[in-house]
Amino acid sequence: MDVIIRTVIKGIAPFVILLGVAIMFHGHLTPGGSFPGGAMVASGFALIAVAFSADEAEGKISERAIHILEGLAVLVVAYVIIFETFVRSYSGLFGLFGLWSSVEIVTLNVAGGFMVMGALTLVVILLLRE
Repeated sequence: MDVIIRTVIKGIAPFVILLGVAIMFHGHLTPGGSFPGGAMVASGFALIAVAFSADEAEGKISERAIHILEGLAVLVVAYVIIFETFVRSYSGLFGLFGLWSSVEIVTLNVAGGFMVMGALTLVVILLLRE
């Protein structure tokens, strides 16, 4: 790619990624959430991968790190589901954890966003290798 395109993408990609993360964290209050936020973060990574070669992008975006991030997001979702089902529903501690209930939506939005981001980024990386 051209030097101008690389320079512009170096300036734009962090803001696209930051906006995607902000949408993931703010999705429980406004339209958006895990999928749009994750898609925007993946779009920022796709800009980096397209502007630079696949080998250079692999140095900036590690496939192994994406797999680890997706695994952690799945563990967070599983933890929230198990906590919600067993601890709050069956233990009778609903009043104690009542304030925590709004945080679970944010947690699920962010974890879901990281899963979407990981999947879409892996698709882009695999397509660039072909």
